[in-house]
Formats: sequence, structure tokens, C-alpha cells
Amino acid sequence: MKVRLLFLLLGMFLGTSAMAQEMSVKGTVYDTTGTVPVKNALAMAVRVSDSVLLDFQRTDEIGQFEIAGFEIDTFSLIISHPSADDKTYFIFGAEDNFDITIPSIVMPPKSQEIEEVVIYAYKDPIYYKGDTLVYVADSFNVDENAVVEDLLKKLPGVTVDKDGKITTQGEEIAKVLVDGDEFFGDDPTIATKNLGATGVETVEIYEKENDEGIGGDEEKIKVLDLKLKEDAKKGYFGRISGASDFALTPINGEVGTNPFYEGELLFNKFSGSQKISVFALGSNTPRSNFGFGDARKFGLENESTGGNRWNPGAENNTSGIPQTFKSGVYYTDKFGKRKQHKITANYSFYRDELDARSAQSSLFILPDTSYITDDSTRDYTLNTSHRFNLNYEAQLDSLTFLQIKPNFSIDARTAESSNISDFFTANGVRTIGTQVFNNSESEGLNGGGFARLVREFKKPKRELEVRYDMSYTDNQTTSFLDSYTEYASGSFPTDSLSQQKFNNNASTNHYGQVTYVEPLGAKFRLQGEYLFEYGTGNQDVVTLDRNAAGEYADTNDILTNLFDNSRVQHRAGAKLIFEPKKHRIAAEVRVRNIDWQNTDRESGAILTQNQTNILPAFEYRFRPAMSKQFRFNYRTSSQLPSVSQLQPIPDNTNPNRIQEGNPELRPNYVHSLNASFNRWQALTGRYVWSGVNVILTQDAFTDFTTYDDFGRAVSKTVNLDTGVNIVATLYGGAGLPILDRKIEFRPGLNGSMFRGVSYIDSLKNTTDNLSIVPSLGITFRFFNDSLEIYSNNSYSYSNTITSFNASTTPFTTQINELGMNWRIKGGWNIKLDGTYTRNAIPGDADGFFNTDFFVMNAEFSKNFLKTQNLNVALQGNDIFNQNVNARREVTGNAITDYRTTIISRYFLLKVTLRFNNRRAPEEDFKMF
Repeated sequence: MKVRLLFLLLGMFLGTSAMAQEMSVKGTVYDTTGTVPVKNALAMAVRVSDSVLLDFQRTDEIGQFEIAGFEIDTFSLIISHPSADDKTYFIFGAEDNFDITIPSIVMPPKSQEIEEVVIYAYKDPIYYKGDTLVYVADSFNVDENAVVEDLLKKLPGVTVDKDGKITTQGEEIAKVLVDGDEFFGDDPTIATKNLGATGVETVEIYEKENDEGIGGDEEKIKVLDLKLKEDAKKGYFGRISGASDFALTPINGEVGTNPFYEGELLFNKFSGSQKISVFALGSNTPRSNFGFGDARKFGLENESTGGNRWNPGAENNTSGIPQTFKSGVYYTDKFGKRKQHKITANYSFYRDELDARSAQSSLFILPDTSYITDDSTRDYTLNTSHRFNLNYEAQLDSLTFLQIKPNFSIDARTAESSNISDFFTANGVRTIGTQVFNNSESEGLNGGGFARLVREFKKPKRELEVRYDMSYTDNQTTSFLDSYTEYASGSFPTDSLSQQKFNNNASTNHYGQVTYVEPLGAKFRLQGEYLFEYGTGNQDVVTLDRNAAGEYADTNDILTNLFDNSRVQHRAGAKLIFEPKKHRIAAEVRVRNIDWQNTDRESGAILTQNQTNILPAFEYRFRPAMSKQFRFNYRTSSQLPSVSQLQPIPDNTNPNRIQEGNPELRPNYVHSLNASFNRWQALTGRYVWSGVNVILTQDAFTDFTTYDDFGRAVSKTVNLDTGVNIVATLYGGAGLPILDRKIEFRPGLNGSMFRGVSYIDSLKNTTDNLSIVPSLGITFRFFNDSLEIYSNNSYSYSNTITSFNASTTPFTTQINELGMNWRIKGGWNIKLDGTYTRNAIPGDADGFFNTDFFVMNAEFSKNFLKTQNLNVALQGNDIFNQNVNARREVTGNAITDYRTTIISRYFLLKVTLRFNNRRAPEEDFKMF
């Protein structure tokens, strides 16, 4: 009875909705000896979810029966006869599992206990469970020593780039969880690059409300949740590895002074509900992940003289010579008589160092002229961070849930940058040369979190949630600026600038929200919400000029400002949700009023603004089968400008590109539309996914830029008064396996269009960027997948047209990759990968951007010990020493080509030991 009850509950949870096909169940019933057909045995189909009798039949003279004519469902098939005990099968009907034949049903003796239950169910490698896309990990073949990242690269529709960023069906994964919990905070690579792939049972992808998004417009984010196997959560397991450049490959021409290395340690211990993890990672190879995101929190958006100078919030190029160390401790456990309390805590330490050197060539197009700059930059940054995260959850009673989730970090940053620039006319005549040097030291404290109480009621689906959020930042920066300008014509004397700056910025935000859900019948729900926000922010910038005595003592009033910002927001909304079979429709309207005040403490000026927005949203989902889905979403939002955008002070960190704040900025208004379709055919392994995103921004934040006679610029952020900025993307892909999945073709297509408006010398400039990227991947699998040969090919075409120049030259990038992975008996493994890249500007063979190169990587490895848990590998990166980093950016009226110093050829000898508390080799393979 316990077994029957268990599967009854399982069936109620996983029961499928009605499908277009009809069920058919046939079988032959035999007596307890299994030799004599049983006549007049009763065969009944009983639906699991509500115990409704779907159909029944008596067996004929030869013991056969057929039950048919009812919709696909989850049901129990009960065979009954007075001479024997009942025989029960639980059948999970599905689109690919609706015609069931049971050739031999042997009735149990009258007194026999049922020792097992047979389940007839088709287990798709990919399927939907509600709104969750589920990949069954064992359906995708990976090496014994593979990590989660290797598994993700095998999943249809999932891509992982060289920096570990995960994309699913064209959308970026924002969080990676392990069994529903954050694993070492917000760094997904700790899980994907360290956890063993064969310890994963399923990979689940779904959308959830962004915990950090409340108070703004809490849009949903994509989450990837790794569900571990039960046997992977017993005892302990881990791995330790070390690698060194035995050849001491030179960096910047110096042999032996900069050996490459990699080191990793991961230890996991499970004991019941308790889990403890420890990790450490050190590396100075391209595996080191590094980003410039910490600059924003210290108010240093404009400090880096390289990169995208007109869009500081954009993703920066992280190429260069990195050095990274990360370590942390993770703990989670449940306690209480009913294990109703759960606590999760982790601490992480990060130290990221990057030395990036690059050369840039830019063309700036103006209404009546154009000019060129050549820049040579070096950016050195050192970031350290101590991060603490805590999560407490309590099921106070059967209907009440409490969650408290605080976090804080202690951060420090050292940055040095230098920029040497030469300005030229359109005819190539040099006009000025500049040298700009910046040095800064920053430290800060950032904290926050939320608490929420969820109360359910006896009436199903009625729910009340009360939530409070808080965030706090306090950062201080001391920096020095030295700038020198030489005028080629000699008509102006060489000038110089030497300053010390103090930048202190802080913010505090409080949010309170109440959400109530009321069911209106079986298919309708009504949701109401109210949100209140109170926030304050300040940024104090003090600039001191160096005097004749060499002291920084003279206050520069133009570059000094003390600025405060406060805001109060009220937002109320209602959402109506309708969920018939196979469909979900949700319509929402929110009304927001926000009142904010900007105070210039230097001048005493106060600017108060008030704005009310109506923010509608609509969602439609159609799922005709568990392996097929169409979704459409429309959402509106409105973002406030940052304190740095509001503060009325010039930022002359780069005197050639001065950025000014604008206290009169208004919030923008954003329309976001998304449509997507995906389908899997489990029996053939074919899949297709596609989608389109469109973002229309009214009152967009844009640049108002003026240029002097030499091409130096001053830019201020303003609202776009007329028209909209448009970002549209189109994406799609498919998997087409043939010959029993021995060969798979993966065609794909990505396209994007961006229309942005800016103001150049008071004239409106419209920029249209168009890009299209067709691609084709092919994979061959031989010898039971022990040999895999793959090829990935893409060709991108990009073109930009501006109001000032209707014939901007397009550019292309061609990438052809060919690789293999061969697992050989005896624990040998060979990996080869070669990538040819060609960047080209048609008609400009000698251009700065034009490059072509071939990068060859190889790895030869061997497993040792009885458990095969010791792996020794020889790795070669860019064996022919050809790798370069060249890219082109087009923003507004500027076209910039970059070349950056990167790590090219190096060799590593790597040793990896995996360990656990089990002994059998086959069990070790299951764990890792």
C-alpha cells in the first residue's frame, strides 16, 4: 500500500493534461503459473488525479483485452480476478507514450505481497514540467572527468562562451543554483567549472522574479538549477588540481619571469540535510575571469581611458594579462523537529588583477567634417572583495513561510591607467597629442537584503505576501590626474593639468510591498499589489589643483560639487490570470507615482520633479504538448537616472572626453516585447527554438556632445524629446540528427537592429546598426560516442549608417572551428581544436581591423589508479602563436577599432585528483 500511495501522489504531481491523441492499452492475462490465459478478468483504467474510472473491459477466451478511446492521462491499470490478487500498473501517458502493449500479465497468488510496481512511462531527455524546461543529464554523454560546463555545452539550445557566460535559446542565464540554492553567491562559474557533471540528475531552466529587482520594475530573470543525484549527496567528494607552465612561456618577450599556473580545490561534504563546501581557485591563464563592473560602484565610470568611452555601462573587453584568486566556504542545513528551518551561509574572497594594453583607431564623423584619433592605452586594475551571504527559511506552520536573506561585501580597488592619443584631421594632419595618467584607490561597503512572509489559506491558491527590501552602499575614492597636451601647430603653448580628487558616494533604499492573490474559480486568479519606496543618495566630489609648491591645496570650484538625491515612490497594480488547459493568459496594469528631489549643496539649488506612469503588461503562453511551447510577453518599465548622470559637474578623468551630469533628467519609459517558440521531438532527437525581442525606449537617456576645433568632446546626458531608441534581436536554431544520431546538423541565425539617437553639436544624429549572423554546426559521433568530431561555423555581417554619413563601410567576421574529442581504452583522451578567424572590411585590405589568424589548442590526458580518479594532462594553448584580439565598435558618430594584448601560446602540465568516500570505480564514475 505504501508503494501504491507513493506513486499515486507522484502521479497527481506529474499528471499530464489531456492531449489530442487517445490512449490505447492492450494486454494478455495469465494465471499465477504464467502459462494459462485467464478468461473474464476485469481490466480497469482509473485516473490517478481524481480516481475516475476511465474505461474497463473483460478478458476474452484467450485472456486478451483492449482499453481505448479516452484522452491521454496518468492512470492506474488494475487487473482483477477472484482467483488471484490484483495486479496494478501505473501508466504515465504522453504524446510519445499513448499506445501501450503489455504482452504477458502474470497474476500474483492470492496471498502474495506486492514487491514491486512496474511503471510504463517514456522518459524524454528534454521535457517541460510546468514552466520549467528539464534536461535529463544522463541522456547526454560526457567524459568521466567532465564538469558541469562540459555538460551544458551538450544540451540543445544552451551555449557557454569562453568566459563561462551561459545562454539558453538566445537569452542569458542570470543565476545558477544547486538544488535550488545559490552556490557561493552570484558567481555561477564556481558551480559550472568545478562540480562534476555525472553527479547531476537534471538541469532545470525557468524564469523567476529577480530578488534584487524589487522597487524598480522587477522583471523576470532566467535561472539554471542543477539538481544533484541522491547518491551524489552522500558522504564527501571533491577534486584538487594543479598545473604549471613547464616551458616558462614568455609574456611580453620575457622568458622565465612569468610562468603560467592554474590551481583548484573543491571539497563537498553531505550529511543528511547538511552540506559543507570549500573551494579555492588560482590562475593567471585566460581561464581567469575579470570584469570592470566594480568601477561603477566607486563612481569611476569614466576612469578607464580605454574601452567604450561613450557607453561606460556597456560590457568592457577583458582581454589582457590576468591573475585571479578566489576562495570560499558554503554551509547549509535544516533543523527543528520537522526540519522546518533552513539556513544557508557562504563567505567568498576574490582577488582579481588585470594588466590590459591596447591600441585603438577611431573615426569621428561630424556634420561638416571628420577626424581620426590613434590611442595607446594601458589599464591596470586590482580588485579585492570579501562577500557574505546568508539565507534563512522557516515553515512556521503548514500555511506560513518566512524568508530572511541579508548580504554585504567589503570591497577595495586599485587602478592605474595611461593613455597616449594623437588627433588627426580627415586628411591625416596631426593637430594635437595628449598624455593622460590616472591613479586611484577605492574602498567601499555594500549591503542589503530582504525579508518576506508568505501566508497561504485553506482556500487553494489564495495567498498573501508581505516583503521588505533594503540596500546600502558607502564608497570612497581618492585619485590623481595628470594630463599633458602638445599642439602640433605651435600656435598654443603646451599645457598640463595635475589634480587630486576625492569622490565619496553613498545610497540607501527602502522598499515595502504587499501582494495578495485571490482565486476566482478553477481557472482565474486576481493578483493585487502595492509598493512603497523611499531612497536617498549622495555623491560628494572635491577636486584640488596642484599649486606652484607642488601641493594639492587649491580647490577647483568648477570640478567640486556636493550633491544629494531623494525619491519617494508609490506603485499599485492588479493582474488577472486565466489558465485553461494548455494556455496561460495574464494581463496586468500598474500605476506608479514617483517624486524626487535633486539638491546641489554647493549652490543651494533644489530641483523637484513628480511623474506618474501607467505600466501595462501582458503574457500569453500556449503549450499543446509537454515538448512544445509558444510564449509572448509585453512589459513596460521606467528607470531613473543614476546619481552620476544627475550630478551637475564635469568629469574630466579623461580631459579629451569630458562627461557632464544633468540634474534635469527624467525617467525613461521602456516597452519590451518578446516572442519565442521551441519544440523537441524526443524519439528523433530533433529540436528547434526561435524568438524575437524588441525594446522601444521613450525619453531615452542619450548624449548631447559638442566638439572643439581639435576634436575633443564634452558630452552631457539628456532625454530624447522626440522619437524612440529601438533595439530588436532575432534568434533561432535547430538540431537535426540523422543516422541514429550519429550525425547532427545545427543551423542557426541571429540578427539585430539598433536605432539610437544622439545630438552632435546641437544636430540630431540617428544611427542605425544592422547585424546578421548565420551559423552551422555539425557533429559526428562514432564508436558509441567515444569519438566526437565537430565543426562550428559562423559569418557575421555588420553595417552602420548615420545621419552624417549614409555610406559607412560594413565589416565582417568569419569563424570556422574544427575539433575532436577521442576517448580511448585505457583511460586515454585526446582533444584537438582549431579555430580560424577572419575580420575584414571590404575594400580596405590594410585597415586596422583587418586580421586573420588560426588558433590551435590540444590536450592529451591519461587516467590512473584503479578508480581512474587521477588524471594527468598535457595542454597546449595557441600552439602556432597566432592569437590576437581585434574588434570593432560603432557607437553614435564614432567607429573604433581595437587591438588588445592577450595571452597567446603557452603549455601546461596538469594533474587532477578526484576523491570521495566510496571505493568502487563504477561508483566513482557516477559521482564524477
